[in-house]
This record gives sequence, C-alpha cells and structure tokens, in this order.
Amino acid sequence: MAPASKNIGSIRRSQVITTYGPGAIVDFRSQEGAALSGVLAGLESWDESAGKTQKGLSHFQTIHEPRLQLRLRVKGFRLPPIKMEDPRNHGVYENATDVLPVVRFPEWLQCPECNRLKRAVDWGKIDISNPMRYCDHCSKANSSEKVHVVPVRFIAACEKGHLSEFPWTAWIGCTCEKPRLKLETKGPGLAGKILSCDKAGCSSKRASLDSIFRQQSLRDLGDTHWMCKGTEPWLPDGNQWKKCGEPLRVLQRGASNVYWSDTRSSLDIPPFSQHLSEVIGRQWPVFEYHNPDKWEEVVDNLIAKGEIKEPAETVLAWLNAYQTAQEATREDSPLIVGEFLQFLKSRQGPVVTDNFQVTREDPPKLLRDYLSDIVLAPRLREVRALVGFTRINPPAGDFSLPKPEFGRITSEEHPEWLPAIENKGEGIFLQLQLDRVKEWEQRSAVKNRVEELRANIEKDQDFQGDINQVTPRRLLLHSLAHALILRLSLDCGYSSSALRERLYVDESQEGMAGLLIHTGSPDSEGTLGGLVRQGKKSRIEDTFISAIKEMAWCSSDPVCIHGTATLSTPMNGAACHACLLVPETCCQHFNQLLDRALLVGTPECRELGYFPPAFYGA
Repeated sequence: MAPASKNIGSIRRSQVITTYGPGAIVDFRSQEGAALSGVLAGLESWDESAGKTQKGLSHFQTIHEPRLQLRLRVKGFRLPPIKMEDPRNHGVYENATDVLPVVRFPEWLQCPECNRLKRAVDWGKIDISNPMRYCDHCSKANSSEKVHVVPVRFIAACEKGHLSEFPWTAWIGCTCEKPRLKLETKGPGLAGKILSCDKAGCSSKRASLDSIFRQQSLRDLGDTHWMCKGTEPWLPDGNQWKKCGEPLRVLQRGASNVYWSDTRSSLDIPPFSQHLSEVIGRQWPVFEYHNPDKWEEVVDNLIAKGEIKEPAETVLAWLNAYQTAQEATREDSPLIVGEFLQFLKSRQGPVVTDNFQVTREDPPKLLRDYLSDIVLAPRLREVRALVGFTRINPPAGDFSLPKPEFGRITSEEHPEWLPAIENKGEGIFLQLQLDRVKEWEQRSAVKNRVEELRANIEKDQDFQGDINQVTPRRLLLHSLAHALILRLSLDCGYSSSALRERLYVDESQEGMAGLLIHTGSPDSEGTLGGLVRQGKKSRIEDTFISAIKEMAWCSSDPVCIHGTATLSTPMNGAACHACLLVPETCCQHFNQLLDRALLVGTPECRELGYFPPAFYGA
C-alpha cells in the first residue's frame, strides 16, 4: 500500500484461491484499530515481493499437477506465500520473506466524526510506510490519540471485472478544484445519506444516495462517469484508461457480488500420483530442455546438487513413466474422464499410490438397483488453480462456455504459472446404474420437465453458456450430490462447507453417470476419516436412503416443489435454501442446475423421480 509498508493483516491460504484472489477487495484492521481496505495485487506484484531468486516457478512454494497444467497451458503453480512469525518451527518456510501485496482501494476515505470525505492523499498521515490516515480536525491537538478515517462503502464495477471509484463529486454536480465534501446521515437507509459540498461558491446541490443501486444509476451523470474506462488498480498498468464500453454498476465494497473466483481443479491420479507430480514435475522443464539420451547425466548433476535425493535408477524410471503419461494425456480430453476411469479400476482390485488410494465397496441390497459402484477413497489430492474472476454475476460453472468477461489476475497474456492450492483429503465415489438412468431419461415427464427448465434458462439474458449441457442426467447427479452433502454433514463429522462435489457427467461418454463427494478444505478439516467410514456397506444404506427421504418434503412446499420459489432464479427447478442449496464452496455450479423433483418426483407425477416412493418409504 506504500513503500516499505508494514504488514497490515493476514488471510488463510485457501481464501486466496476462493475469496480473496488478485482483484478482490480485502478489509483489514490495524493494531491501532484503524479500518483499511485494499485490493489484492496481481501476480507480477507477487514476484516483486518474492525477491530476485524466487520469481516465477523458481519460488520454493510451488506445486505441480501435469494434467491441469496441460489444460491451462502453464508450466506449474504457486502456492500463496506464507510468512511465518517464528520460522524456526516451520522447516522449509523459514525462507519465506514475501507477502501478498495490497493496493489501497477505494482511495476515498471518510471521517466517522465530522463526516468529511476526501482522497487518501488529502488526509493526515503518520509516515509514508504506514497506510493509516487520520482526520487533523477531529484528532486531539495535544494527544497522540488519532481519529482514523475509514474507507467509503460504495464503489463502481463492470461485468468485465474492472473497478472504479464512485463519482462522488459528479453525483451532486460539484466542479470545485478542491471540494469540501461531506456525507451525513440524516435518516434511515440510503435516503438518509446526504452528500454535499460546503465550499464557498460551489454551485452543487445536496443529494441523497437513495437511487445509488439502481442498475443505471450513473447514466444521468453522462458517459464520462457511466461508461467503464477499464481501470484495474491491482495490475501494474491498471490505472491507465482502456477501451471497455461496459456500463458501471454501483456496489457495496464488501458485497459478495464484487468478486467471484473462477477456478479449475483436477485430482492427482496414477501414474502421476506416484511421486511424479511432486518430484519429477518440479524438475521437468530441465529434462524437457535436454534430449532423453542426456537425462542420465542431468539426473547425476541434480543428485550431486542435492535437488533430488532418490537413486538415479529410480528417477530415470519415473522420468520415462512421466513422459509416457504426458504423451497419453490429450489437451482436449476432459479431466474428469481420466479420473472416472481410475475410480472404475477399483473393480479389478484396490488402487494404491501416494496420493490416490481407492477400494470398491459392494453396494448393499437395497441400493443395487440404483447404484452400480461405491468406491471409497481414503486418500485423494486435488489441485485447484485460480484462472480469473467475475464481478456482478458469478461464473456459470463447468457446464458453460468460457466467458470473455473474466477479470484478469495478471497483465501477461500467457502466464507461465498460476496461483493454486492443494487439498489432501478423502472421498466417496458413486456410479449410478446406467441402464436405469437411460430408462429414466426417456420418460416423457422427465423430458418435459427439463425442456421447461431449458426454456427458462434461454430467456435469461445473463446466460452465455451451452444450453446443450442442461440435461436430465446432469440435473439428476447434481441434485443427488447436494442431497448427499446435506445428509453426510450430519453423519460424518465434517461441516457441509468442508465437503465438495465433483460430477462425472459427459454426454459424449455414455458410461459416465457418477459423482464424488470429497473433503474440500486444505486446512483443519481434510483427513478425519469420517467421510470414508460413512461409505462402508454397513452405513451407506441408511445415509443414502435418509438423504433421498429428506428431499421428498421441503418446509417451503408446495411453493418449492412446483418451482415457484425459484421464479427469480431461472437456473433451478425445485430448489431452495430449506432443501437443496448448499454453501457455495461445496458446489461446482454456484447452486445452479438443481431440481429435487428429478430425485423424488412431484405429488402429481411420481414417475418424474429417479427414486420411487417405495425406495425411501414414502
């Protein structure tokens, strides 16, 4: 926020990928109690902070996942940096000197006592390295106690991810070179927020903020203030005006629609999971540069330098396996296909590697007509990378086409690396009986229900995805995943926000009708063992039947089951917060494409449901 500035706060590493990535506004509170607000800087600033020897993939906090790297066209991933207070107890992190840079935003600050409104440069400051600002007028003249000013609540943004200051002077028509703005509270709500300029000779008028959140609230101020100038203050050249052309919308600084991260993830599966990603992946650019006949010499050099600690014969075998696996991985092949096939390999026996361990569990008698496979995964490694973000509207999820409105996390067109985290946890994989799914998909009631939903989605102006991906099978599996997450959170010891879905649906792959419920937190909740235990034959039957039974009735029925509750959300059928919606950290599709009627039917049409009333005892 300023040259040689002090650390102003901390966030959890996983939040950098999900909530507070580059371009996101983060609120802090200093040790003196002052409120600070900034936008997390882009990847270029990460390198600046890391120092000369730790730039790019030379940084020691890097991870690799070859399949995801191929898909995203990068050479590796970097973990958000950790700075330890006591490095003696944290091994490799004792070298961590870099932090996440933050750029002040918004620049406009307000005094909580006199209600004055000015830019940060116009307020009193203690020293250049301290980001706090105070009000000279309200601070006590003969005391060290300062009245700190606070960031304003309102900003402007466009759907392409750009950020702008709210046009405070233009809102009241003030043209003063050095205005004396004041934002006072005269009553409840926005109508009670009165903005004025009391500088002598100012021709502006007092105005409330009553209509500030109207979709075109800035239009009356003219194109200069209504049309976005493409500013991205978190990037090195971000304050330069560019062509954008999108209208600006006024948002609250801390609102959830200011930042939605767009992430891509993959599971570490064989053969990459057997040391290849962690050991060979880090050194692969070195080997890729040399011909294979020189690899033995390169391995000997790396062992001599201490960068590889395994025997040369072992490393060479890994290299050959890594090269073969990379050549077999097609760039255009969906990541879920390889994972799906690995889960089904458990039919031939347990699959045990360092980061991928699965074993098949026979479905209990009552579930055999509906499930063909239950696979327990006591060990999984997921790598999740941040590729961009959206504002105002969330990303549509994996079923949609990439949207050009994604905000940039770096000014480089083809970055060498992206920020990512790795989750090591456990999971339960379920594959539906394919014959039953195909029969259910052909029912006229099912087709009509899905066609009605597709028609509603196509009418939605914000939808820019592939409508052909809205299918009965995808809706069924997605709704089933949510029902199981809600039930498992009561039985397995994890909170619902610690669980995450992964759907295996691809209409081009006929045999794919599966889902994975796995732990989705890299922090305190990850490998407790309770999730796999619930997948055992002795427990899964009660859990599964209870999950379906809970979907048969919602406290918002009959409004919910007939879709009336989702009229303002055309992406869903029968789904609401009382029955099917889960924390958004759990869901691949931001709680979209859900319909519990496809699980249990409706009172008027039970054949709509994949599970008949006899299954769950209704």
